Amino acid sequence: MEKKILALALALCTSVGLFAQSTTSTYTPITSGDTDVAAVTNENNLKLNSDYLKWQSQYEQVGNEINDVAAQIDQEAAKRGYPKKKTVKQKIALVEQYIQLLEYERDNPSVFPMDLDKGKINRKITEWQNHLDGLNRLVKKI
Repeated sequence: MEKKILALALALCTSVGLFAQSTTSTYTPITSGDTDVAAVTNENNLKLNSDYLKWQSQYEQVGNEINDVAAQIDQEAAKRGYPKKKTVKQKIALVEQYIQLLEYERDNPSVFPMDLDKGKINRKITEWQNHLDGLNRLVKKI
């Protein structure tokens, strides 16, 4: 009885998976009368905007540096039980810079598209400010 139920469940999962795969892989070409052309043009304009490119490179660089310092903090905490104060201060400086970049994105509509989700950016800023508060409390304890 259990083998029959297992076989039935396996067959059902397989058929559902095949159905999902066949319905999700669709290709819709962009035509000249399509509203998606405006979105593609907007994206291409952003790629040509030197202010945007400068911001994007800083944003990616600071994000990568934050990840590197976070890994270093994890290593120090694993080795010593707590991170070095110098390393935490380094991450604080990077997080402050990251918040400034997010605020720049939010406050400069000439550089970024008008349909920017400012609520999402504000939530990101709030999350990073909370993280910053936690890092500042950690520095005081070390």
